[in-house]
Amino acid sequence: MKKTLLLVLVLTLNILAAQKIKSGQKATTAQKFEKIQSQDLSVPPPPITLFPAQFPEGNKGFIKRIGENLGRKILNTSSKNLKTQIILKIDPSGNVLNISTYGPNENFNEEVKKSVKIVTEDIKWEPAKNKEGSKVTDIVRLPFTLKIVE
Repeated sequence: MKKTLLLVLVLTLNILAAQKIKSGQKATTAQKFEKIQSQDLSVPPPPITLFPAQFPEGNKGFIKRIGENLGRKILNTSSKNLKTQIILKIDPSGNVLNISTYGPNENFNEEVKKSVKIVTEDIKWEPAKNKEGSKVTDIVRLPFTLKIVE
């Protein structure tokens, strides 16, 4: 009799403890995140580029040509190390759509941007390709550093 009563008590406690969370109770972090960041299914995800866009001579060749085309007035600066980041938007046919430079020295950024325009003028890049092999638009980010040695 005691064993039967104990078995019924254990089963009853399992049933009561295994209830789902009611709507008035606290939600988990994942549930809160999904409420805030709901997905809009009409907006496609960004393309995954397995093969990024490249300059015909390679990205190192691109950086080298930028250095060769820099204006010499930038060498008269007081800073020894000049850094910027070059950001290019390359369309599926290999054309440069947009050129941006970001760095602490505005004069250097402008000089690098002018040099990039000269280097990319009338040159088709190898466009980026996604995992299916189709050509896609890509954003290329390249760091550019100029070390001035006296």
